[in-house]
Amino acid sequence: MASARNKRLLLKLLSLFSVVRGYNILILVFAQYLTAAFILAPDLPLRDVFFDPNLFFLILSSATVIASGYIINNFYDSEKDLINRPKKTMLDRLISQRTKLSVYFILNFASIFFASYVSFRAVVFFSIYIFTIWLYSHRIKKILFLGNIMQVS
Repeated sequence: MASARNKRLLLKLLSLFSVVRGYNILILVFAQYLTAAFILAPDLPLRDVFFDPNLFFLILSSATVIASGYIINNFYDSEKDLINRPKKTMLDRLISQRTKLSVYFILNFASIFFASYVSFRAVVFFSIYIFTIWLYSHRIKKILFLGNIMQVS
């Protein structure tokens, strides 16, 4: 009994990782650290760059916003994805739409919280970023030519 429950939980976690495209986010985090170390602060020791708390919270905030963006995109595209990506959709459907929305709001709140550690300007930036991602997923993507021009995934 417990083994079946553990398998289901593991499948749901795998499904959530698929919805938020965790592999993309890991690559993005890696790229942000490399950019900070080798482009933005090439004269600083790597230790100072990699262990800078402001950089850590900015990257954490961007990763959570992007994960929430993938979730809201998945939420609005669930019917289209049944046709376009039926196998991936079977995995994504292990998580209910309600749970996706809950995780979406939690990730957005966490992002603002992480940004608040850095500065008020970071909070404003990530708040606008969150709204823009939602606006794109909810409205802009549905506009015939504009949605196709602005498509990111």
